Amino acid sequence: MAWLFERTVETAAWIALVVTWVSIGMAIYYFCRWCGTLQADEADWYLLRDAAKSAGAAVGFALALGGLACVDRFLFDADE
Repeated sequence: MAWLFERTVETAAWIALVVTWVSIGMAIYYFCRWCGTLQADEADWYLLRDAAKSAGAAVGFALALGGLACVDRFLFDADE
């Protein structure tokens, strides 16, 4: 049963890593699109809001990844 829990923690860490990278990419994309609207008469502030939400999601998933890495390191890989 411990083996299954360890694999579950490792899988969750990999998923958190992938979602973090996707969120960073989306934040950069939305921010670049928002910078492109600055030349227009009125900037699209919804793009900046979406960039901030994506950046916040990236930070949250990066913290989750760190927590899962600590669980994996200190619970499963610790020397007895």
